[in-house]
Amino acid sequence: MPLPLEPSIDQVDLPVIDISEFLEDLDGEDLSQLRDHPLLAKLRKACKEWGLFYLVNHGIPVEILDKSQKASRDLLSMPIEVKDRVTTSKPIDSYYRSPNFETFGFPDTTKSDSIAQTCLKIWPEGNANFSETTEKYAVCVSKLSEKVTKMILLSLGLDAKAFYHSHFEKCTAKLHINGYSSEKKLIGEETLPSHADSACLTVLYQDDVGGLQIRSQEGEWFNVKPLSHSFVVNLGDSFKAWTNGGYRSAVHRVVCKGWINRMSIAFITTFPMEMEIWAPAELVDDNNPRRYKPFQYSLLKHEVQTNKEIKDRTTFLELFAGI
Repeated sequence: MPLPLEPSIDQVDLPVIDISEFLEDLDGEDLSQLRDHPLLAKLRKACKEWGLFYLVNHGIPVEILDKSQKASRDLLSMPIEVKDRVTTSKPIDSYYRSPNFETFGFPDTTKSDSIAQTCLKIWPEGNANFSETTEKYAVCVSKLSEKVTKMILLSLGLDAKAFYHSHFEKCTAKLHINGYSSEKKLIGEETLPSHADSACLTVLYQDDVGGLQIRSQEGEWFNVKPLSHSFVVNLGDSFKAWTNGGYRSAVHRVVCKGWINRMSIAFITTFPMEMEIWAPAELVDDNNPRRYKPFQYSLLKHEVQTNKEIKDRTTFLELFAGI
């Protein structure tokens, strides 16, 4: 029987970013007037120290969030033999399960029929409620993810609109519906090992069960308390490399909270597989020389997928360290 994890330090007061003042402005042509907004300093600090923050007053109606959570729980509660209809040779883009974790991956949600095609494998007769609910959620969070990315670019002192267009507009978007449990229900048991995402940016909606933890720069673990109807945004290794290491990638894990199963919905944006990740000249100077060699995102992804026994995925990014 696995031993419980060492008790983590209690929850930390992570940065809370209220995006309400930016929602309309981030759709404009000229974003230069936002560069001196005081909220950007708070966002910059969050990305430097944690690589993770809460997002509140995000503009997505509560009804959409609640309906999406219910639809996701209904999906996760289906019999295993039904879920396995979605399993393919690419588990990250279909259905995957381990004793403590399961996930439905909906690949490239930028394509209008992506979710519908997956639904047909589960429900050949169709399921309009799930399909419409999940597609509406994906559209809303996709727009929010774009706004958040532009805010982060602004916090770096960059021309957000220009850099979004040249580096992030062609990102692939994936939706994952995740379920966490423990067959032995051992409180404190790790249900998702510690790791940093290889992706660019994740916008995560979680239920109120709790269990998500983040590791500080000093190596200590803290609980990430659920904040009702908010999102948790975390940066991944590829974005860390793109910022020349200026911003962190959040090392996180999920631990078992007892008999109540945890659910989350992750909207993940990744650079195109063939894209060369190379920090812009604006983020490099004599005091902050280049930290990483240029590399294609596919190479980082390959290292993650072929070295699954290594739990702390931040080690993979160091393969590309040095010039």
